[in-house]
Amino acid sequence: MNFARVEMLFLFWGVPLLLLAYLYGWRKRRMILERFADRRALAGLVPPGIDGRRRLRAALVLAAAVLLVLALAGPQYGYQWQTVTRHGVDLVIALDCSRSMLAQDIQPSRLARAKREIVDLLAMLQGDRVGLVAFSGTAFLQCPLTIDYSAFDLFLNVLTPEYLPLGGTDLTAAVQTSLAAFNPQGTADKAIIVITDGEHTGRGDPEAAAQAAQTAGVKLFCIGVGSAEGVPVPTGGGFQKDAQGQIVMSRLDEALLTRMAVATGGTYVRSVAGDLDLDAIYREHIRGQMAGVTEEEGRRQVWADRYQWPLGLAIFLLMGALALPGAKAPKTLAVIALALLTLPAPLQAGPLQEGYEAYQNGAYDRAVEKFLQGQLDDPDNPQVLYNLGNAYYKKGDYAAAQNQYSQALSKADEALKAQLLYNLGNSAFRQGALEEAVKNYKAALQLAPDDSQAKENLAFVEEQLKQQQEQKQQQQQQQQEQQDQKDQQQKQESSDSSGQSSQEEEKQPTAGPTPPNQNPERQPTPSGGDRPPEQGAQEEQPASQSRPGAEKPVPPPGAAEQMLNRLKDEPGRALMPRYEKQPVEKDW
Repeated sequence: MNFARVEMLFLFWGVPLLLLAYLYGWRKRRMILERFADRRALAGLVPPGIDGRRRLRAALVLAAAVLLVLALAGPQYGYQWQTVTRHGVDLVIALDCSRSMLAQDIQPSRLARAKREIVDLLAMLQGDRVGLVAFSGTAFLQCPLTIDYSAFDLFLNVLTPEYLPLGGTDLTAAVQTSLAAFNPQGTADKAIIVITDGEHTGRGDPEAAAQAAQTAGVKLFCIGVGSAEGVPVPTGGGFQKDAQGQIVMSRLDEALLTRMAVATGGTYVRSVAGDLDLDAIYREHIRGQMAGVTEEEGRRQVWADRYQWPLGLAIFLLMGALALPGAKAPKTLAVIALALLTLPAPLQAGPLQEGYEAYQNGAYDRAVEKFLQGQLDDPDNPQVLYNLGNAYYKKGDYAAAQNQYSQALSKADEALKAQLLYNLGNSAFRQGALEEAVKNYKAALQLAPDDSQAKENLAFVEEQLKQQQEQKQQQQQQQQEQQDQKDQQQKQESSDSSGQSSQEEEKQPTAGPTPPNQNPERQPTPSGGDRPPEQGAQEEQPASQSRPGAEKPVPPPGAAEQMLNRLKDEPGRALMPRYEKQPVEKDW
């Protein structure tokens, strides 16, 4: 006999306490009856045999409690030898270390809570190699793929917003750096977990990086920390402010993260209270669906679980105790619970059912009111958020509808996600964001390839987008032609004036050769007008101001030793590339 969870045997101390409670109840009942009537009168008032039934019922309950404790301890009897093969998956965790991760809407902070969740994930890994990428305005490999989880923990603990050289949230760099951490010739399945709380502020296209991950056979799992409404970004003595003096609100772009995850076959999860669901992602999607490389083979002794025996006997004893005469309360409660479970759906729904009926009748204002009331009981229910978004959409408040759809994406199943992405495409089209609408329709078709309405809307919006781009090109060409005409006209006027002046000079007598003009004035070439920058163009980096060949100053004697004494032990600092100072528009 063996026990899988020996610590559960300490619950046996509750059995004597339960016995003492029964003894106290019997003594208290006897004292009350003695004060109520004489012993000879009690024989006619109290039904015969009731004390014996009470003692039997107490004995059955105490025996069932003992058996339940045994079942919780996990008794094991009998074993067999099995050949064990362990498989490992290559997993890279990309952690957002921007300043907005210091927000304390999740205690103690978003970054600290994310680190704790990652440490808990390390305890669940089963021979998997794990790597760490830190990113903000840039990204770098903090810890290469390893099975030394203690070393990984050291690299994780030192990460702070001050540790990274650039501010912001560059999701493209995070995915690209994570992809570079994998061995292309490796046979194990690969996955990337991106943990972030902000919108994308980099120059690259995150969805293109996700497509590259899908091409490489890497699944992407995105976890959004915080709410879509946003929170202020903390600084040393207050909150971050923009150039106009307004408090900056760091908002979560859930639609983008969802499209990135869906494109690779992964999933998106939103965390508001700090629970990142890393354990569920690892068990269900990574270990449950992905194949790993063989790490270790051998034989081990596998015990057979026998908890079913004491658990079944305990249930039988409890049913016997409930069946004894006098135990009518449990039967009554069971009948009441069964009646509640069999109530029709409209009686259970309450304001949600009223909102649905109002929506069907076209009373969208009342539908929004009722859906908001029902949301108080279940704020994270994706069905409620979906219905609320539909009501806002029917009212014409497309921005509010888009917000509700985005919040529902993180909790919805695959079928509902396809509908949400389809409605997000409609909302984006209504607001004039044609490119955003195209992306959402394509993401919806990835989940539901047979959706004919999504295909029709995608073709229609792509045609509208094409016409819009052609009109823009025509406007640019017209502006360019007008500017060229102005240039030609100015050149013709300047040539006419120069010809006239030369004729006047020919009429005047000259005393000798005219000396050349030492500082001739040139007419400034007119600008070509405000032309929009071409797509994909990158800003040129400023050239170095140091002169070539300049010698570096020689440090005084003993300076090297002083510098070494001031260095901090920061694991991963040697792996960080050197970056020149670059302007970042959104450095949070």
